[in-house]
Amino acid sequence: MRLAGFRFGAYLWGVFGEMLMRRTMSGARIVKLLQMPSVTSLRVIARMAFVVVVSLVARPDLVWALGCNAGVNVNSFQNFSAAEQEAIVQQLVTSGAHCVRTSLRPDDKDIHLAKELQDKGVGLVLVPGAEFLPGTQARPADAKRNMRSALPLSAADPERSRVSYQSLFDKLDANGIVLAGVELGNEINWTDFNGDFPIPGKGKAFTVEDLARDPEAQQVARGFLQYLKVLAALKEVRDHSKLNRQTPIISAGMAGVTGGAWQQKLGVDGVSIPATYAFMRAHGLDKLVDGYGVHYYPPEVKPGDKAAAAQRLSVLNSDIFPPGNSKPYWLTEWGFSSIATSSDQDQSRAGSVTEMRAYFHGLF
Repeated sequence: MRLAGFRFGAYLWGVFGEMLMRRTMSGARIVKLLQMPSVTSLRVIARMAFVVVVSLVARPDLVWALGCNAGVNVNSFQNFSAAEQEAIVQQLVTSGAHCVRTSLRPDDKDIHLAKELQDKGVGLVLVPGAEFLPGTQARPADAKRNMRSALPLSAADPERSRVSYQSLFDKLDANGIVLAGVELGNEINWTDFNGDFPIPGKGKAFTVEDLARDPEAQQVARGFLQYLKVLAALKEVRDHSKLNRQTPIISAGMAGVTGGAWQQKLGVDGVSIPATYAFMRAHGLDKLVDGYGVHYYPPEVKPGDKAAAAQRLSVLNSDIFPPGNSKPYWLTEWGFSSIATSSDQDQSRAGSVTEMRAYFHGLF
């Protein structure tokens, strides 16, 4: 996603830790975050996204029981060869990662990968997508803005999706695979991943009121309603699974769009996290999911810049983790950009990670 004008297409190096917490939770447990793993393959480095992950859940035992308290995001794990997948699995184990979040195809190679991850103690948060109506046209990519082509969420097909999920869960059951979580979709609340947003847009973060009144936002709202139908199909399949009935369903990790300067400059839109979840909750989200997915790439703050630190804190508290939700947050992506080639060059980012850890600990 883009924040502060950055495109994280090359992905982020950092630490990854999944902590279970909630703003109002008492007696929550805090996990120790891992140090950055050592990865030797340059090709793997270029295609793996190591990020810090925090999960805010009302039932910490649900995920902790599956060992999903530290791990990594691996982008497009399914696109690696079997040998490359094996190498990454070994690196995960060596690094002490307890969980991996990725998308996989339900073919023999990737089912074998899921089984191997489980056998080696690495929990899997799977990120499937929706199936779409035949003939659905994708909104074209925009190279100027670095926006990818995207299918309109309003054309998602719940029944085709249900058939796809049934096939997936049947294969998981047949191979004895229990997921640590299933996160349906990715950043559906902004232009880059949802073709219901036009390019160019208005450069703003839509509110709940916009979803009812603004013509562009109304189309996005229709897509959100269709997404809820797909979620219902996923839940139905999950609920009848032999092994995964207790697997948490997480809504798509929503992008932390706030209508900031980078959106205005690029002319790309989104729906804010608070507005997205307020709208979806009003239309039955809480009956379908166990947690709300969240993604946020915060800006670095220079040492001593109290105004910037206060601004970042305000955004975190109001636009990323607003209090009062009836379901917990799962922060399944976050991190800071870096072009460092050594630890010595990466101390600034290390300081930013430490600051964010302190913030996350404060949410307990």
